[in-house]
Amino acid sequence: SRGINAEYGDCVFVAMSEIQRFNPDSLVTKSPYHIPGYGGYIPQRKYMIGGTFSKTTHEILTDAKLGSGNFVLQKIEPVKEKIPREKSYLIPGYTGYIPKGEHWFALPYVTACSYAKGDHRDAMSHQAAERTRMAVERGKAVPMTPFRRSTEPYVSKRPSRSTSTGLDYHISGYTGFLPMSRNKISMGYPSMTKQAIADYREKEREEAAMKNLPFQLERSTRKPEISRIVYPKTSGMVPHYTGHIPGEKFKYGDTFGISTNAALKTMYAASATE
Repeated sequence: SRGINAEYGDCVFVAMSEIQRFNPDSLVTKSPYHIPGYGGYIPQRKYMIGGTFSKTTHEILTDAKLGSGNFVLQKIEPVKEKIPREKSYLIPGYTGYIPKGEHWFALPYVTACSYAKGDHRDAMSHQAAERTRMAVERGKAVPMTPFRRSTEPYVSKRPSRSTSTGLDYHISGYTGFLPMSRNKISMGYPSMTKQAIADYREKEREEAAMKNLPFQLERSTRKPEISRIVYPKTSGMVPHYTGHIPGEKFKYGDTFGISTNAALKTMYAASATE
């Protein structure tokens, strides 16, 4: 009979009242929830396991004890469409520069150009008003008269350093350029800078002394001797030599060493007869 489970052999009969109907809404997670791939912070997320990402985030967002109750994604109010004040006559495909055009996007080309034209007109009007205001203020300003016709040369109150006082060096931490200090090694920084400055001033004195000395340019007429022999006289060239060998391209049927040796002998014999 209905409402009673009955078992006959291997068959089990279940009452119709115990069978639950399939609910399609059970496959869809109720809002609010985060979609898979959301990378923001979710409190207590790592301690909740066994559920899908959407259902887990739904439980966290709806539990007042876990969060502040404020959703990360607020409702987005639709932006009211603005009517452009200027009319643009540019057609799509124009590749020239449009002032203020980089601030308008996701709009038809003509509409974006109209908005950009209006913004540019406003900016130019604002600049003209500022120029007028500055001209008026410049006319009202009292002219400034100098107290002195010429300024006096600046003289430092700090005593100048000299080599005789022994203070001509830089302390550790100085990051400026120090001439002739690159070859100073294995020395303390103050000692190194002192030696470098002394060498630099010595070089300056030598250059100043040589500045007024007479000089004469001499150019040697002797030709430099070539000590390196390119083509040997008693043997051929080493294999894989890629330079030019006079007459070698006319030699066939021999190894590289034999053909180059014969070519060089011919070259030296021809140069000896000349």
